[in-house]
Amino acid sequence: MKRRENDKIGGLRRSILATITYSDYFNFPLTRRELHTRLIGISTSQIDLIHELHQMLKSSVIGHTGNFYYLPSRRLLIRRRLKLKAVAASQIIRARSLATRLGKLPGVRAVYLTGSLAVENAPIGSDIDFMIVTENGRVWTTRLLLTAYSQLFGLRRTPHSQNNAGKLCLNLFLSPVSYALPIPRRSLYTAYELLQAVPLYDPQNTRSDLLDANSWIHDYLPNWKGTVLASKRTLLDRRRGQRPSRDTEGRRRVLNVCARTLESLLYNLQLAYMRPKITREYITGTAAFFHPRDPSKAVFKRLEIGELYNSLKIEN
Repeated sequence: MKRRENDKIGGLRRSILATITYSDYFNFPLTRRELHTRLIGISTSQIDLIHELHQMLKSSVIGHTGNFYYLPSRRLLIRRRLKLKAVAASQIIRARSLATRLGKLPGVRAVYLTGSLAVENAPIGSDIDFMIVTENGRVWTTRLLLTAYSQLFGLRRTPHSQNNAGKLCLNLFLSPVSYALPIPRRSLYTAYELLQAVPLYDPQNTRSDLLDANSWIHDYLPNWKGTVLASKRTLLDRRRGQRPSRDTEGRRRVLNVCARTLESLLYNLQLAYMRPKITREYITGTAAFFHPRDPSKAVFKRLEIGELYNSLKIEN
């Protein structure tokens, strides 16, 4: 029994260290609450976490100042985080305004803020990362429309831009049929990205369905509690009593056929254009991942705790 308890404590200590180490890669010290919800691979109570943190502080494995925990000698990250949090306020206002504008375009179901700005930790001069949720069968039509719109109004980040501050980077496109991320895209990094994503424009409550479709996230981050933003019943109730006439239904079918044909054409044209440039991007007819860098393995390998990552890696 004692050995089992020691193994549990040792596992919790490794998980705490892994969580703080991972966040340190992004220069992001954690509060105790954040550490609990972001804890990698282990479900534990707040009481057990607090107890183990005290033990780790006694042995100087980690540091603690105010509300923040960090790796030894990394206390200055607190000042950086607080500074960036203050700067992020105006950036998020701009992001919300842009998301509202994009949300008015055809085919857009939702616009999410992702990346470092979503956790108020974006370096000064950063661009704005968006994840776009489109209607089914409209990913590539909508992508072309958003790209053209953002390019026309000077909103889009380009490889040759002199200044990308506040520019848009549309790095992920999904639709309801592709909510469940494919196994090659499932990792600690994408688990964090999905849970941290902030819905700036989401009138149809896509977030609850998106997280429900990716329950594998809780294998990596079991302490994270999902929140249902609105009931599905509400959405269903809105659709009741809206039975279309035969003429309306006929026109809708014709339009759907035209839309599917256009979507297929635009997918193949964009794929042909991108194919020579594709490295680790993940492209399908219903989804596009343009931000493929996953630092998980590099973080743990660099800090010589690679075996810890392997022990926490989830088999899908």
